[in-house]
Amino acid sequence: MKKIRTILFVALLLTVTSAGARIQYTINEAWRFVKGSPYDAFQPAADDADWQIVNIPHTWNDRDADDDVPGFYRGPAWYRKRIVLPASAARQQVYLCFEGANQEVRLYVNGHYAGEHKGGYTRFVFDITKYVVPGGENLLAVEVTNAHNPDIPPLSADFTFFGGIYRDVSLLMTDKVHVAPTDFASSGVYLTTPEVSAGRAVVRIRTLVANDGAEAARIRIEHRILDPDGREVVRVEDAAEVAPGACSEQIRDGVAIDRPQLWDVDDPNLYRVVTRILAADGSLLDEVSNPLGLRWFSFDPDRGFQLNGRPCKLVGTCRHQDYLGRGWALTDEMHERDVRLIKQMGGNFLRVSHYPQDPVVLEMCDRLGIVTSVEIPVVNAVTEDEAFLENSVHMVREMVRQSFNHPSVMIWAYMNEVLLRPPYDDAVRTKSYYAAVERVARTLDETVRREDPARYTMIAFHNAPERYAEAGLTRIPMIQGWNLYQGWYEKDITRFEQILDRLHAEYPDKVLFVTEYGADVDPRVHSFSPEQFDFSQEYGLVYHRHYLEQIRKRPFVAGSSLWNLNAFYSESRADVVPHVNNKGVTGLDREWKDTYLFYKTVLHATPQLTIGNREWKNRGGADDGSGRCVQPVPVFTNQPSVTLMLNGRKLATKRPEQGVAMFDVPFVEGENRLVARAGSLTDALTVDFQLAQASPRAFSELNVMLGSPRYFDDRVAGVAWIPEQPYRPGSWGYVGGEVLRRPGAGWLGAASDILGTKNNPVFQTQRVGIESFRADVPDGTYSVYLCWAELDADEQREALAYNLGADGAQTEYTGRRFDVSVNGVKVLENFSIASEAGFSRAVVRKIDVEVHDGEGLRVDFGRIEGEPVLNAIRIYRKR
Repeated sequence: MKKIRTILFVALLLTVTSAGARIQYTINEAWRFVKGSPYDAFQPAADDADWQIVNIPHTWNDRDADDDVPGFYRGPAWYRKRIVLPASAARQQVYLCFEGANQEVRLYVNGHYAGEHKGGYTRFVFDITKYVVPGGENLLAVEVTNAHNPDIPPLSADFTFFGGIYRDVSLLMTDKVHVAPTDFASSGVYLTTPEVSAGRAVVRIRTLVANDGAEAARIRIEHRILDPDGREVVRVEDAAEVAPGACSEQIRDGVAIDRPQLWDVDDPNLYRVVTRILAADGSLLDEVSNPLGLRWFSFDPDRGFQLNGRPCKLVGTCRHQDYLGRGWALTDEMHERDVRLIKQMGGNFLRVSHYPQDPVVLEMCDRLGIVTSVEIPVVNAVTEDEAFLENSVHMVREMVRQSFNHPSVMIWAYMNEVLLRPPYDDAVRTKSYYAAVERVARTLDETVRREDPARYTMIAFHNAPERYAEAGLTRIPMIQGWNLYQGWYEKDITRFEQILDRLHAEYPDKVLFVTEYGADVDPRVHSFSPEQFDFSQEYGLVYHRHYLEQIRKRPFVAGSSLWNLNAFYSESRADVVPHVNNKGVTGLDREWKDTYLFYKTVLHATPQLTIGNREWKNRGGADDGSGRCVQPVPVFTNQPSVTLMLNGRKLATKRPEQGVAMFDVPFVEGENRLVARAGSLTDALTVDFQLAQASPRAFSELNVMLGSPRYFDDRVAGVAWIPEQPYRPGSWGYVGGEVLRRPGAGWLGAASDILGTKNNPVFQTQRVGIESFRADVPDGTYSVYLCWAELDADEQREALAYNLGADGAQTEYTGRRFDVSVNGVKVLENFSIASEAGFSRAVVRKIDVEVHDGEGLRVDFGRIEGEPVLNAIRIYRKR
């Protein structure tokens, strides 16, 4: 029955659409797929019966992103699909349209080579008319490769280059006379607004009309402008004659609209321009629709951004197109939700980075009132040859023409941190390289300004202004974007505002934009003594509160886009979540972090109230001796005051600072009911708390991370890991040793990908030189889990360039062996973590122990070679 419905739906779609002579529909389902490059894969007779069946969007790297194997597949793969075209296609032009495939594509239709495309992030269209069989079956064979190509940007980047056809594929059939879809895969209609005011707007319409017929075509070109309510406000018409085999440019100037409804971030009024191609007898040949937003805007070096004559501070996010377990293979609905997340956060800006994204992203920005910047992926470096420059110029033209009509787009960008790590050490070659980079930048900037003189250009630099000035880049774009991470990759967070003021003084004629700032946050990690590079929710909040305050204070900062809306995959990273950049204010699965709640609170004019730490599912802490554990809880509100209740009892009433009120909550064992009230708003949260008590009869378990002040929520196992503490009689804790800090940087623990576990934070810290761990538990039978990973290195791994030197070196491994005794019984002798499992791999030894005669539990470490270490310990009472 489902199959019948699908057939009826497609038939209806074809019937409805054919009335307008243009038929377009996706063909995403049931493609045959195989990695590698079978020699005959393009041939219709090739055997693909054993190939995998996949749906588009698709990537072959979705599992690579989450496994423990270094690297990801970069190479060729093939997709094949058989489609049946209607007999009417014999009178039509037939196109195959791709919204994005990474990064090189070669198309074969019925065994014939039909074309290729280079670049992984823009749309492209193939005219396949002469290769297809109308009324019969047709084989589409597509070779895609994401292999490194030095002539195609990006050359390298802090994100994973997922391979595959990861956006929609569609079939387009038109009359022989139609609006051309082949001008860099644009709509074929270009709208400009040379004059806009509150009283009057003037629209210029440029249309490309293709005639693929054998005879000249006498046509009429009709443009209808519909207002935001769908009412026609203007209709104009022109006659033209298009020669056979030609593509004719038709221009209609001076289309006036009185008292226009303006497009604005708070009221994004969208008009629509419907362009129709009519034959001499009045019959419809083709019809396309494009968005039209009537607005005027400007950027000023001192006053920032103005929209429709009023100041407007742009605050929003950057965005990568990743999702948990899917890589880049997202559905339209998932892209749409991301843009809604920005609007729900109170944001009015999106930096579409570092590449053009799915078409629905800008469609949503138009609809929701989000100003955008779009850029091509010239990231980190350039190749010093003509092919690289030519491909970059081609990408710029694709980007501008495909997104030309979106009113939300106000900035075109074309470079990001291209001098992050120059490839040469000697001064002569570096100078030559700088000249090559400057040539690329200048050419791209000139290309953008020719393509679209009405919008602004931008380059995003990292915090090396002298380097970019020496290369001649700082003077080229109209807007300087700065990616700044003081307080994350650099120690002093107050350097952020100092740098902004210095840049404004050095470049008084340039518009400044904070294109990136952020701190990695793993929502499973918490700390009540937060510090740089600890990946805690709490430090992320400290960081973002500081940055937003400084940005808002400075009118010369036109806007900001925090890095990033969502966490995203980056294969080379080895942080608390391996292969992931966790700077997103939402997770890979779009879980809201406290940083997201902060922005949602302070950016919204409507009343807001939310208790923070909402997803801390398994919360625990040490008993303070009174059967309680006092921990801070943030409450986010933009109301004048907020009251917090615990289990029906009032704790306090506080005035929020920068949208946040911090409450000290005395949690007890079991269920804790929090209720916040601010004005007419109420929010509630129930917390199940595991109290690590001193020596109660009801003792059940203790889970401690050594060498760490952090808490960790193991959401899979439902385990609450808590920080270490020194041993005190009648309680529990470590004896001896020091916290592991990374040499040089001083960051907590090690930036190592711990293999064999998803709980990296448990194994990335340790107490070095520990003598013993004691817990004065009651008599009973216990399982003791001793957790290790060898964090010293047998060889130094290369520092990750994107961390700007903040990785910190690992200590060189010189040998480590020790004995382990539990309550006087030696259970591990001459134990070597490295010999057991190698380096940076989780090792867990479970030991059953009988505690009697009130002796409690004692784990002793006897030094043989090097220093004994312990990363974590779990004590579980069996009976």
